[in-house]
Amino acid sequence: MHGAEIESADYTKARFRVRRDVRSGPVYAALTAIAAFLLYHATLLPGFDFGDTGSFQTAVSTPLITPRDGYPLYFAIGKLAVWLTRAEPARALNLASAVEAAVACGLVALVAAELSGIAAAGAAAALLLATSYTFWSQAVIAEVYALHIAFVAGSTLLLLRWSNRPTTARLTAFFAVYALGFGNHLSMILLLPAFTIFLLLSAPHGWRSMFAWRIVGLALACAAVGALQYAWNVRTMWLLPNPPDGLVEALQRFWFDVTKSDWRDTMVMTVPRALLGDRAAMYWFDLRQQFGIAGPLVAAAGLAALAAANWRRAVLVTGLFAVNAAFAFGYNVGDTHVFYLPSHALVAILAAPAIALGARAAPRGGAIAAALVAAYACARGYADLPALDRRADRRPEQVIAALTAGLDDRRSILVEDLNWQIQNGLSYYASVTRPEVAWARMPDVLLYAPAFVADNAAIGREVTLTERARATAERAYGPLLEIARDARVPAPPLSEAARGLPRGTRYVVTILRPSRDLALDRAELARLLRALSAQSIAPPDDDYAVIAGVTGRPPALDVQKRRPFRQRLRIDQTDVEVRMDSWLPFDTIRRMGFGHVIAAREHTLIVERGVSFAAFDAAGRPLRTAYASNIFAPQARYLVSAAVAP
Repeated sequence: MHGAEIESADYTKARFRVRRDVRSGPVYAALTAIAAFLLYHATLLPGFDFGDTGSFQTAVSTPLITPRDGYPLYFAIGKLAVWLTRAEPARALNLASAVEAAVACGLVALVAAELSGIAAAGAAAALLLATSYTFWSQAVIAEVYALHIAFVAGSTLLLLRWSNRPTTARLTAFFAVYALGFGNHLSMILLLPAFTIFLLLSAPHGWRSMFAWRIVGLALACAAVGALQYAWNVRTMWLLPNPPDGLVEALQRFWFDVTKSDWRDTMVMTVPRALLGDRAAMYWFDLRQQFGIAGPLVAAAGLAALAAANWRRAVLVTGLFAVNAAFAFGYNVGDTHVFYLPSHALVAILAAPAIALGARAAPRGGAIAAALVAAYACARGYADLPALDRRADRRPEQVIAALTAGLDDRRSILVEDLNWQIQNGLSYYASVTRPEVAWARMPDVLLYAPAFVADNAAIGREVTLTERARATAERAYGPLLEIARDARVPAPPLSEAARGLPRGTRYVVTILRPSRDLALDRAELARLLRALSAQSIAPPDDDYAVIAGVTGRPPALDVQKRRPFRQRLRIDQTDVEVRMDSWLPFDTIRRMGFGHVIAAREHTLIVERGVSFAAFDAAGRPLRTAYASNIFAPQARYLVSAAVAP
């Protein structure tokens, strides 16, 4: 009996120590969030970007949000950021992502501390997420994923705290935050199976009690209030041309657009069976990109420790991970890597229970293990810092500024047919940066293009065309339109990038298989390589290739591979690292670039699909850069006029 009393007293003391440590969790979480924000703010993209980022940055500057735009909560927070900072919308929305990502890191720290009972373990786990490659890349641009992870972590935290003390107030808080998260991203639905199972397993009065009318009504009420966020999107439908005839049609249109039914059905769980092996290899590559090999091993140990301590919580974490990872695995979309983010957050969280194993092994084992994990996260962050630093990245602005040089709505209009990513950048530039630029889409004016050209000429306004718009106009109207190159917009060939470079200048050329709509000009690439190396070099055939050295000499590096790789070398006493950070069979969109060249720890070149070139000095500063066969390649512009009848 005496021994049992001693054992009970020791257990009570241990429980008290755990509770006291968890109470310090908010302090650790706040410090982690502040550190993450400082990191993201220091590497923040300064302006607008192409792709979805450009679309978000444009939409936040308008009062209307269509169902196709979706994300009403995201845009509401974005508008608040614009109002608070008084900054340009692109900058404000980028900054909002940094804040949201920092909040997400703080919440992840709290979840991890809740699962491990050690506040320092929670902070170390959050640092793993904060410095992971994909999460960091989304924290410095206008995107919805940082806020999504904040809601994933926040709703999970509230559910865990409800299981500690199952009160109606705590259950309501969980339902409310979970419903609110749908206003940012509909993939919150992927959390439902694991959340439901955990609620049923943890119900204090048995699983049947969760189907009481009071509980069901509470859940439905929170869901209904959360759905009201989309009233903003529905209202917009009546303020646009061709409004719906009634509520039924409005809801049908709304559902079609907000869920993107036109392409979702062709992408969800549609990865061809023949590519499943490659998809698995891509996932392993992606997981190592975030955490190295040690990260998944530590997470596996953490899951085993969690299962031994509380099997219900292990079921919750396993369910959350499995559903999110399976969805991303089967989602046949060009940016699959961002849909793995919830599962990455859970891998990071599971490091905390693994750290708790160290606490059981030795008196200060937990502190030592937490310090080791935190040091590992910081070391990985230090290694990735140059690659993810986008504070000097103004390439989108430079591309659009060159394309629209000399244009204003009084004297000219640009008719474009651009890659959708570039078009979103043009939308922002022409609505915020230079609203005097007038533009129209070629598909919208093609049916009456000669009349369009003549009418603009009648009011003294010239019509200019992008490259693809010119090709479309020539195919459609032939001699009815006279089209000539606009000399005001230089679009030099790729080989011009080597012209005038002094002998002995350091350079790197990367060649990645381009997208289907952007062909590689192998002859022009061969001319560039000859100009750099003073010898003939055959353009590579594999997916990834690097040719590097100093001008006037044979290359110091000439390598090509079918899988992504990293290569370190010294070019004239300068340390250079070439990183291929993408998986080309599936990656068609990479906001942070498809790879990077780091010279003397400077972010010398962001590698894109197609050809990317940089000449640089001993300190890694780029002296000249050039792109071809990708969205950052220079584009020619053309002047068009209606042909005069003889």
